[in-house]
Amino acid sequence: MRKYLFLALITLLFFSFSPSTLAHDGWAQTNSPIIEVGETAYIELLFGNHTNEHASYRIEGTWNPDNSSVFVTAPTGDKIDITDTLFYTGETAEGANEERIGVNNYYVSSFSSSTPGAYVISVEGDAIFRDKRTLRSAKSFVAVSEVPIVSYVQDFTGFDKQVSPDRAEIVPLFNPAGITPDQEVSVQVFIQGEPLADTEVSLVRRSTSDAERFTTDENGVITFTTGPADYYLLRVKPSTEESVEGEYEATYYEATMSFVVQNGTGSSTAELDTLISSDQVQQGNSQTSPFLYVSIFLALALIASLIFKSRKK
Repeated sequence: MRKYLFLALITLLFFSFSPSTLAHDGWAQTNSPIIEVGETAYIELLFGNHTNEHASYRIEGTWNPDNSSVFVTAPTGDKIDITDTLFYTGETAEGANEERIGVNNYYVSSFSSSTPGAYVISVEGDAIFRDKRTLRSAKSFVAVSEVPIVSYVQDFTGFDKQVSPDRAEIVPLFNPAGITPDQEVSVQVFIQGEPLADTEVSLVRRSTSDAERFTTDENGVITFTTGPADYYLLRVKPSTEESVEGEYEATYYEATMSFVVQNGTGSSTAELDTLISSDQVQQGNSQTSPFLYVSIFLALALIASLIFKSRKK
């Protein structure tokens, strides 16, 4: 009898938790925040049931490719669907350990571009679980540059585009591809295109899972100081009473944004310009040298021809 009462109590407690407590969170991160023109950027779609009140980097489960799409918004503002580039990194083949299929692995998407500028990647999901709808927005960023280093892309603009106005979204008010430690930066949180005030936002560092929490102001803005070089994740999950009879009773808007803090200790832009100019001069000299030799040879041949003709006369 006690056994059945215990099981009943556990079941009651399990279903009494809100979906925001039990639900998983999805986020995306790029393999590199800066790539050279013509190279390929890879976007990892990660999924987890975050511990520490949903403020950690623990991976559990995967995005569902059946109700998720991946987009990249180019510097022109065009939003391009790259969902068809998705591939799975875990066990899927027949004969594999069935217990490992779909466990703690992730999907990867990709794109390449020959046009320098700021690219905004957005993963969008729409799922219904236990009569609750979750609209997900997971953003990451790539700077495509002819010179793929931090100092060269720090003046890039265009990362602050709103690209998912039908759901919650975190918009950086800084350049997330050229950020270094100890900088004061801000982000703005929107829901259906409008600023979301008085809402908690978590900031999580990947290597340590150290978390900070902030509350948005009346304009949906939070401000923080960047930490040491690492991956960082911002997360916010407001809920509403939006419902559709017979389909879902409430709607949860989940928004995440990842960015990379870099050391930025490489050459400055001025130093690079000097090196590039010097290299171009050297290349120019090396390219003109053969012509100089040909000119000298032709001049000598002409002189020899004139001397020969004069002696013949």
